[in-house]
Amino acid sequence: MNALTLTVLMAVGPVGAHPSYQQPAPATYQTLPITVSADPPAPPANPEPAAAPAPANPALCDLCTAPVRRLFQSDHEFDGFVGPVSNPVFSKDPRSNSYARFLFINNNIPASHPLGGGNIQVYALQTNLAVTERLSIIAEKDGLAHFATRNAPSQTGFLNLAAGLKYTFYRNVETQTLAAAGFLYEIPSGEAKVLQNHGAGSFAPFVSFGQEFAQKWHYLQTTGYYFPVNNAQGSSFLYNSFHVDRQVLGWLYPLAELNWFWYTSGGKRLPTAIGEGDGLLNLGTRGQAGAHLVTAAFGAKAVLSKNYSIGAVFEVPLSNRHDVLNQRLTVELIARY
Repeated sequence: MNALTLTVLMAVGPVGAHPSYQQPAPATYQTLPITVSADPPAPPANPEPAAAPAPANPALCDLCTAPVRRLFQSDHEFDGFVGPVSNPVFSKDPRSNSYARFLFINNNIPASHPLGGGNIQVYALQTNLAVTERLSIIAEKDGLAHFATRNAPSQTGFLNLAAGLKYTFYRNVETQTLAAAGFLYEIPSGEAKVLQNHGAGSFAPFVSFGQEFAQKWHYLQTTGYYFPVNNAQGSSFLYNSFHVDRQVLGWLYPLAELNWFWYTSGGKRLPTAIGEGDGLLNLGTRGQAGAHLVTAAFGAKAVLSKNYSIGAVFEVPLSNRHDVLNQRLTVELIARY
């Protein structure tokens, strides 16, 4: 250790001098060595760790770290998900989205049906508006339907409108988990020549769930209940729609879907032999209580960019009951904000 030695001179007066003593005595001096280290002091052998900063308030984390959301912008924290394709009116994506969804549906009617076979085609536009990252306004049914059957004249007309609200009450970005609830009200605004515009409308409350698992897999489920305001003018049914997909190559989503309709009551408009129209049409057919219709759909979606995707599924009935469904092709194009 390097050291510096300083010499301090101290004056020492005569010991025991009287206070009135006037003549100063000769001073004597003593030399006192003081050693000062030139090196900085060594740090302690085991320094105590610095205290960790206080954790951020969890209630403010989203405000501190989340990017600024534009007005009506979709929730892009769950962009690994894609929505369901089949049962397009009732099967719901639990995310809050702003999009326009163009739909084409070609439904082949069984030859054994009283209508004698043929097809029903639908051209529709669905819209969703994300008011917040949780609340969205949904318009799920509209467009044109064209009936071309062997035992009845061809008809083209407008479908009823159906709109409502959806609220994503649970969203966990870290686990990629979503849950939403909402309702639809179907307005009797369509044309009777395509079996629309009867009764005082219908309600369909629902819950929807979404979960990513194994990094690239996604599961969606919607459960709801559809019932008319006037029971005589429409059938009531409980429905479940299930969807599973696997992301491939970052943009392609092969998928499979299952739809189950359980009718709790029928209407009084049409004879039992006509059957019902599942989620696409509600015919108000007699004698539907206790009836089940189960369908399966297989296809894929392709995410073309952050804002555009296309998809298609081929759907067939699995239950003994077929109603107006022999096989169905559903094609969609989505523009998402």
